Amino acid sequence: MLDEVATFLAQAVPMGGKGIVIATPDHIDVLRRRLGPAAAVRVAWMDADAVLAQFMVDGWPDPARFEAAVGSAVAAACAGGTTVHAFGEMVALLCARGRHDAALRLEELWNDLARRLVFSLFCAYPWDAFPTPELAQAFRRVCAEHDHACADTALALPAEGDADIGRIRLEQEVQALRAEVRRYKDNERVLRRSERELADFVENAVEGLHRVGADGTILWANRAELQMLGYGWEEYVGHNIAEFHVDRPVIDDIVTRLACGDTLYDYPARLRCKDGSIRHVLIHSNGSFEDGQLRYTRCFTRDATERRERDIALKQRDRMLLDAPVAAALLMGPDFVFRLANRCYRDLVGRDGIEGLPLLRAFPELRGGEIHHLLEHVHATGRAARVEELHVHGRYLKFSVEPLAVEEGEERGMIVVAVDVTEHVRTRQEIEHAHAERAELLAELTAASRAKDEFLAMLGHELRNPLSPIVSALKLIRMRGETGFAREREIIERQVQHLVRLVDDLLDISRVTRGKVELQCERVDLAQPLGKAIEMARPLLEQRRHRLDVDIEPDLAWEGDPMRLAQVVSNLLTNAARYTPPGGKVVLRAHGVDGERVRLAVSDTGIGMSPELRAQVFDLFFQGKRAIDRAEGGLGIGLALVRNIVGQHGGQVEAHSAGPGKGSEFVVLLPRRTPAACAVPDVAPAANAAAAVRRRIMVVDDNVDGADTLARLLAAHGHDVRVFHEPVAALTAVPDFLPDLAVLDIGLPVLDGYEVARRLRALLHDHPCRLVALTGYGLPADREQSARAGFDAHLVKPVNPDVVVRLAAGTD
Repeated sequence: MLDEVATFLAQAVPMGGKGIVIATPDHIDVLRRRLGPAAAVRVAWMDADAVLAQFMVDGWPDPARFEAAVGSAVAAACAGGTTVHAFGEMVALLCARGRHDAALRLEELWNDLARRLVFSLFCAYPWDAFPTPELAQAFRRVCAEHDHACADTALALPAEGDADIGRIRLEQEVQALRAEVRRYKDNERVLRRSERELADFVENAVEGLHRVGADGTILWANRAELQMLGYGWEEYVGHNIAEFHVDRPVIDDIVTRLACGDTLYDYPARLRCKDGSIRHVLIHSNGSFEDGQLRYTRCFTRDATERRERDIALKQRDRMLLDAPVAAALLMGPDFVFRLANRCYRDLVGRDGIEGLPLLRAFPELRGGEIHHLLEHVHATGRAARVEELHVHGRYLKFSVEPLAVEEGEERGMIVVAVDVTEHVRTRQEIEHAHAERAELLAELTAASRAKDEFLAMLGHELRNPLSPIVSALKLIRMRGETGFAREREIIERQVQHLVRLVDDLLDISRVTRGKVELQCERVDLAQPLGKAIEMARPLLEQRRHRLDVDIEPDLAWEGDPMRLAQVVSNLLTNAARYTPPGGKVVLRAHGVDGERVRLAVSDTGIGMSPELRAQVFDLFFQGKRAIDRAEGGLGIGLALVRNIVGQHGGQVEAHSAGPGKGSEFVVLLPRRTPAACAVPDVAPAANAAAAVRRRIMVVDDNVDGADTLARLLAAHGHDVRVFHEPVAALTAVPDFLPDLAVLDIGLPVLDGYEVARRLRALLHDHPCRLVALTGYGLPADREQSARAGFDAHLVKPVNPDVVVRLAAGTD
């Protein structure tokens, strides 16, 4: 009967309905167990005797009290149209006490209640409540008050005058037994199915399971256990569990505790796998006992290798933070609780005992400050942040905050590293101040140098003005054939030539150093400008009785300014003549080095140079140690002029000497082809070169200088570029502009680059547009995230301009 009642109540609960049980305490206990905790909470449980006492007056049901005791409970359960199934034993109790008339009245009250409220009522009566034909007829009247009677167990009532109530009861018992047998068979089928499902569940569970006998023999193991350790069934089951434990004291402790009735949770152990490796596991286990004796133990084995590795990594992290030579702390949770703070950190902040305290309790003065805002930003965004020079209480700190990678649901944390850079900042400020002073001084020197160059230029021109009539006068004297002052005339001519050369050098060095000289290039045989140079230097060579040897490779083609090359070689020959004692030897050689360069060399048997002198010989206005008579002459600008002219031709000049008294050699290396500084081009540009493809490019970056610079670079290559520093304005302009390429900063305000990319794709519909991500993060994970967001390229700041140009051109 109670099985049927439990089934009746359970039919309402899954549909969101409720149950009402008015029964004896014993039956209430049985029904609670049959329904289970989840369903039992939706049933109102009432003691039948206690409820009867509430509405029975002088052995008769009082309608008003019945309404208060029973009707109100049924009405509350039916509120809102809820399905209600009720079971009552009060009529059965009245019949058992011989109060059949009161039982009939109670049935009438239930029926009246059913006409006002919608619910289902289940009633059951014991067979021995109607032992006589008269009572059976009374029961007939009770049943007549019901809408339905159970077909399996309803009493076949005797006809009027039939007194064989015993036979009828036996027939009823047979029907009940047949129904019970059917339920038993149904339950047996359910039980077998449940056993199969349970066996399948434990065998194919993803957790390792095994059963161990009291003597330590493994009785059974599921598939996950065998796969975890790599053994076959026969290699594991039937063996002693101790064979697979690496640590004998551990398995001995497990066996001892289980034999004593202990239950183990997360017990760490090391198991030996078939391949010889060691696997760290956590064991949950308890024993099955019978008559106080251990029969077997139930064991769950969980692979804890990753957990152990993570624990080790966390311990290593904590140890690294504690031993770090810089101030470091570990903050956890939204309140930034100090989990760790090493000695350097405590010394830096000047406080101990901060572990376990929230940030604002340990440092209330930081509330609303820059550090507090920085930590809140990192905790909210999960992105690292750094302040290079954070000014705190008169000191400067390099403050870095790195978020910890956590699994979903884990507490978020941050590692804080602070380095005192006060001395570095102050040193830098001093250096910056010194640089400012140096820049100011350099500006003054530059102005002075410019004034000097202008003065030299003016001086050269002013000196040349009187030289011109002097030279003309000398020519007139020579033409007239006047010989009275021949010796004096030669002296004046020689000194005027010397003065003209000095003035020319002054003018040239002024123009060269100011970048005012433009090379007039042509393709010539190198012997031509070298011959001119020899003519220019010959008077001084002959005056000092030097022997000049010339070795020039025939047909040595060269492209450059022949006049300036003649000036270079003339200065080198003149320099050799001046610093070689009379009667010495000067050699000029010119040869091709390879297909790209030519080599000119002027060597002498003169006074030579020390290493210190060689290092400064090409400096402007530099002169070596000279005798008091200054016999060699010169202003110290000839070699400086040589270096400048050779440099303009794309070449280089070097000075060599074995030392004082051992002569010198000056070597000039020049490219054969016309250098870029020349005015004559080698090949005319192609007239029909293909024009670059003009593209519409959108740059969205809140860094104004960076965006504008990138835009100017792209515009210089012929593209139509529009710059936006705010994402909403950029998206508004998309339908009209229809970009072919969009360069999007990821860290934009309001909308990040990923959201801008998604909306931009939607606005463009089918219009092709390449998306380029611009960011400061370049980890593989960052690149994968931008690729998932639909970006075609990922650029890390600072950007290589060549890469952007290739992306715009479509070659990358």
